[in-house]
Amino acid sequence: MPETLALAEKSAELQQLVKRVARARRVVVVTGAGISVNSGIPDFRSASGVFRQIQAAHGHVVGKGRDLFDASVVFRSGAAAAVFYEWMTQLRRQCAAARPGAAHAFIRQLADRGVLQRSYTQNIDGLERKAGLRVWDPYQKPGSAGHVPWQQAHSVPLHGTMDHLTCQLCASAVPFAALPGGAAAGDACAECLQRSQAREACGRRALATGKLRPAVVLYEELHPHGEDIARIISHDARSRADVVLVFGTTLKVPGCRQLVRRLAAAPRTTTVVVNNEPVCGRAWDGVVDYQVVGCVDEWCARVQRAWNAQSKITQWATKRTRGAPAAKENAPEPTSRKRRVSDSDSEPEPTSRKRRAPDNNSSLEPARRSARIATRGGPADYQQRQPLSICT
Repeated sequence: MPETLALAEKSAELQQLVKRVARARRVVVVTGAGISVNSGIPDFRSASGVFRQIQAAHGHVVGKGRDLFDASVVFRSGAAAAVFYEWMTQLRRQCAAARPGAAHAFIRQLADRGVLQRSYTQNIDGLERKAGLRVWDPYQKPGSAGHVPWQQAHSVPLHGTMDHLTCQLCASAVPFAALPGGAAAGDACAECLQRSQAREACGRRALATGKLRPAVVLYEELHPHGEDIARIISHDARSRADVVLVFGTTLKVPGCRQLVRRLAAAPRTTTVVVNNEPVCGRAWDGVVDYQVVGCVDEWCARVQRAWNAQSKITQWATKRTRGAPAAKENAPEPTSRKRRVSDSDSEPEPTSRKRRAPDNNSSLEPARRSARIATRGGPADYQQRQPLSICT
């Protein structure tokens, strides 16, 4: 079972974990609905979440609140589809009015520091773009103003966003208007109508017309861009992140579980799950290293304080390094103890070393030289001396 740390307790191990995350050079973040609750967007699974609200208001239409987001259930009856369109329109207005929270600002700071490898989000609120992150949007065509290649994207929405509506029949995409007057969920597809009217003008039968729905992925539904996302995940898994941070999710969606397992499988990768309640049991042994129980915003604040402490140390060291040569250059020249010779002083003439004349008794020179070597210690005596130890 992963080691559980309480954020409310200021333990030494928790502090070391915060410092390790602050020193990381490659970070991948996986986020869920919990990071957007403080921005005014409800989550789905809590006691006051969207599922409970739907069940309380429309229990006679759908058996469970989750059924409204199940593709195999919601479009079977017109009444359930109408409730789905109504709730998605209301959620779109909430997303348009919401502002990024502390967790979104933290991810943006990771990007600004150059350590964010990728941010994968299960959220459909689009707050990552409002926070200033580059978001990969498969509905933006290359060359358009909002197109961001996946290699340059900071954030990848796993379940789509509320920015677009797609036709259930022809799959064409249009912007999802947050205000009345534009395209709304449940409206007839304009492209389908245009093709049908063109056929009728030629005397042919009319074509079926699809309805617009938010470009989000529901339960029991194939992801229309699943292959592209799988390619991005494979690329990031090969890059081997130093730290994988999982924020505000219960890890109950199968796709998200597989994503975390894939990213955490790299050696020397530290995986940290931060949530208000414990979510990792024995099934996550060997995958998740730590689960921190507490508020995600408080965790982000602690890492930011660790960054600030590192910056202060770096600035102090930089000032000290830059100030040392300057102090050396501005220091006064040392006064020499030698007497300065003036121009008027006459320099003494160097004494010449005259060669000593050889003694008349030159036959005694080899014997005297041998005696001097034996007295001082010659080459044989030097080899027998013990070398000095550098460890003393």
